[in-house]
Amino acid sequence: MVLALGAALGGPPAAAARAPDAPPAKPPSPVASAQAGAPSDDGASAAAAPPAQGRPVVSPVQRPGERDVQRRACSFTLPVCVHAPADVPGAALLESLTHLEAAMRAYDALGLPRPLPDGARGGGPAYDLYLERGPRRGPTRVGYDLRALGERFDAASAFASVAAPGRGGCASASDAAYALGAAVAMRLDAGAEEGAIAMTASYLAAIAAPCAAEELAAVDAFQRAPERALTGAALGALDGGLLFPWYLDDAYGTGTPAQVATSLLAIAAQSTPAGAARFHAEPDTFDALRASLRSRGEDLDDLLLEFAIARAFLGSRSDGAHLSDAARFGDFGRVRFEWSLPYATLPRRVAPLRPIEPTGATYLWLDLSAENAAARPDLRTAEITFVADWELPALFRWAIVKVDAQGAEAGRVDVAGVFGSSRAQRTVVGLDGLSGLLVVGVNAGSMIRSLPFDPDDAPFMPHAYTVWLSR
Repeated sequence: MVLALGAALGGPPAAAARAPDAPPAKPPSPVASAQAGAPSDDGASAAAAPPAQGRPVVSPVQRPGERDVQRRACSFTLPVCVHAPADVPGAALLESLTHLEAAMRAYDALGLPRPLPDGARGGGPAYDLYLERGPRRGPTRVGYDLRALGERFDAASAFASVAAPGRGGCASASDAAYALGAAVAMRLDAGAEEGAIAMTASYLAAIAAPCAAEELAAVDAFQRAPERALTGAALGALDGGLLFPWYLDDAYGTGTPAQVATSLLAIAAQSTPAGAARFHAEPDTFDALRASLRSRGEDLDDLLLEFAIARAFLGSRSDGAHLSDAARFGDFGRVRFEWSLPYATLPRRVAPLRPIEPTGATYLWLDLSAENAAARPDLRTAEITFVADWELPALFRWAIVKVDAQGAEAGRVDVAGVFGSSRAQRTVVGLDGLSGLLVVGVNAGSMIRSLPFDPDDAPFMPHAYTVWLSR
């Protein structure tokens, strides 16, 4: 499994600068935010836990009947067809077919497999896209057929229903690329968790059919709720979780987009026993990512923290060093900070608006730029003490990023979580010349080693924290 992803994880992640730090100062004792003692890690919990169940084998979305889609247009050169009711204009049918052909050519150029042929469904083995009457009403309805026979691993043909184009813009092209991207993902692993398919389909659509209006809305929603799990999206609409496979390409890719995300799906493919009501969900894509990182001497917790930091430098906060082409999202890409604290108001203890789901992130800003000139010499010798407490059994990872006057990262202090502990603390020095300190935290999942994060465990249990900052 690890060797299969070796080519995709070709390039090392950019090394982050490390700032000098002093030994941690003894903080005042904050109110404990978790029960004392960590859960035991003896494997008993894992043995008692029921096995993770994947998506239903029978799709909740069914193909429209032949009487509902009397019109059909198929490509002369590619295995794609578009179906529509009789009252949908022929121009809309041809426009959707053009979008579908363009998306398939883009995925062919990336070296991705085409959707699994569906036999006689839809009138032939080609991929089928169904148009609905009226204007664009909501998310794309993505469906899939039963698990294909004769395949070694779970694979299924797929289809989708989308609103017929008619209002102009790029939304219809994005819908077609998203639907086809989901079908590619189900060719690789029909039993993959819904969030992973949604994330991959969103990223593929952003590559094959860039649509600023759709992407800005999706990224804005994603950045406004950083506490949400990365795989929390429902299949059917472009999701800002596309930033995660984008980051994986930046950090580990070899130059061809989407290779890391699709490789993870292929590695995590499993074989579900005949007659099962749900796909066998182990291993999942995060198992594949975890094992592949381990082969490189890296850890998933570190990756999640690095990605959380990269999210903070997106859009108009981009410094050009964390994520390629990140500035194009403008203010829509700005991640939500839980708190913005002036240096003069310390000491402070704060808590988040909402608890943090596994793989979700949280952000605090300590503003150093508002200090007057008389106070600046004090910053040369000042120290900031950071103490975080959180609820068990979650394991939080923290980093304190130094941000200079130009908004770029000037250094970093990592605050490692310790298995069995619900507290982390650190003292930061070297504050002169900075505009502020960015505190980034990520819920890395359970501290019980035998119960790592599983994307099939949704709905996810969030956990809260408190942070103490003093000078």
